[in-house]
Parts: sequence; C-alpha cells; structure tokens
Amino acid sequence: MALPRNGEGASLALEHVLAEWTGPARPLALLYQEALTTEAADDWIGLWRDFWLRLAKAFGLSEAQGRLLHVFFESEALYHLSRWSPALERAALAEMAGHFAAAWLGASPRPALGLTALAEMSAGARPHGSLTPAALQIAEAAAEVVEVVGLPGLTHRAVAHKAGLTTGAVTHHFRTVDDLVAGAIRGQVQAIGQEADTSLTPVDDIRSVELFLEATRRHAVNEAAANPSRRRRRLFLATVRRPELASAGAVIRFSHGGTMRQVLERTTGQPAEQLTLPAGVLSRLLSALWVAAAGDPDPQATRIAIIEHLLSAAPWSRQP
Repeated sequence: MALPRNGEGASLALEHVLAEWTGPARPLALLYQEALTTEAADDWIGLWRDFWLRLAKAFGLSEAQGRLLHVFFESEALYHLSRWSPALERAALAEMAGHFAAAWLGASPRPALGLTALAEMSAGARPHGSLTPAALQIAEAAAEVVEVVGLPGLTHRAVAHKAGLTTGAVTHHFRTVDDLVAGAIRGQVQAIGQEADTSLTPVDDIRSVELFLEATRRHAVNEAAANPSRRRRRLFLATVRRPELASAGAVIRFSHGGTMRQVLERTTGQPAEQLTLPAGVLSRLLSALWVAAAGDPDPQATRIAIIEHLLSAAPWSRQP
C-alpha cells in the first residue's frame, strides 16, 4: 500500500509477490506448477490473472498492462523457484522487472548493471551448437526417458536402449549420471531452441525489424509453437526438487533469448551486449504467454491481444 501508484510501484509489487511466492510460499508455488499439467490449471491461472488485473487497476495501469504483469509473473513464478545462486538470481530478477516496467508499464528506466548477462555467463547458458550431433542425439534420448519414467529412471543403459547405441557410446559423452542429466537438459535446451527457431520462420530469413515482429506475431497464434515452451518448463520443474541439478536448471533459466538476441543484433544494428536484457525479457514473456492465456474462454484471442500490446510497446517497434 505504501508503494507509488504508477508503473514503477507496480514493478516493485511484482518483485515482492514473486519473492514471497517462491520463498515463504514455496510449497504452494511448487504445487501450482504441478497443477498446470492438470485440468485444474485453468481455474488456478484465472485466479492469478484476476489478481494482476486488480493490482494493475490499483496502480493506475491499463487492463493490457495488467495482462502483461500476469504474463511476467507466470514466467518467473516458475523460474524464480531456482536455488542455484539466490543473490545473483534475485538481482537478475530485479533487473528484468525494471526493464519490463520501463518498456511496458511507463516506469523510468533503471541503471543497466549487466546482471542478467552475468547470470547467463555464470550459469554457462551456451549458444546453439554447443553439443555435437552425437551428444545431442543422446540428450534427446535422455529427455524421452525422463518423459516416460522420470529422472530416477535416467540411466546410461536406459538412454543407450532408447538411442539405439551401446552403453559405452553414451558414457563416452556423459561419464556419470549427473553428467547425463545435466547434458540432457543442456541438449534439450539446444534442441528446443532449434525447434522454436524453425517452427515458423527460419532465423536466417529474418532480415528486418518488420519481419521479426511479424514472425513473433505468427508464433503467438500458432498452437505448435507452444510445445517447445511447455517442454522447457517441464524440464526446469524436474530440476527444482533436486539440489544437485540446480546448475542444470540455471542453464534452462538463463538460456532464454539467445537466438532472439542474434536476430535483433542483425536487424537493429545494436551490439549484442545491449540486447541480452531486452531479448531475454521478451523471450520469457513469449514463453509464458501460453500459460497466462490458458485460463481464458478463448486463449488464442487473448494471446493475439497481448502480443499486439507487447510488440507495439517494444523498443524495436519504434525504430524508423
């Protein structure tokens, strides 16, 4: 109640709710993420949607801005469950929330400290191509094993059987089970990124800001485009309950926006280091759009409305 009634105050409220939800209320937050895979999900999502719409109104913001607050929440309500590096991750969250508020809530820009880029570098979120084709084949097989039997059933023998390889070939790339889990997750992040890149418009074909915005709009309304986002969220949730997988989860959390950054660097002429934060925030919003709209009677209509507001206020939309 003491926060200023504007976009800056709303962004501070957003940070506070996320910190409380993923901290003191962590058991309920985990239950919520698990419920998103059940029929109860729509009701739960609708409760959070209505909360953020009421909060936006209280802070003098529009309904569209309330929707974006909800989308940002749905992204970080999952990813801020990470316990990889609490201080750095909280600092990165504050930086992302500040950029989000300046771009879409009318708040004053905060100083850019490079904390999101530091978290990405520290987590080892590598660009596409970091795994060889043979290792990526094993990683994909490992992810299929996890989908069927869960992480406890992930063994070199099970992965070798699924991939049609010898156990020795698997251990050549991933020596221990922990290596296999981390490598599988990293490989799946790479595979998800590649799938998302080519699902609609090939990345190399995007040569202007207009084409980038159009490709992003098509992504928002294409049902198949949701699959990589959902798989990424499932993989991350699988790491949350196992402390030894915190570093693997950090790879998933901070790999957002890599390809988008490359496209924006090419189409806007801005250096990559200046695009890490905006590309990362936009990528997270797009990824969570499918969850945030699921509680509405017409999810696709909601996605279209949100994406139009999201892109119309993006910095690149205002370039000549």
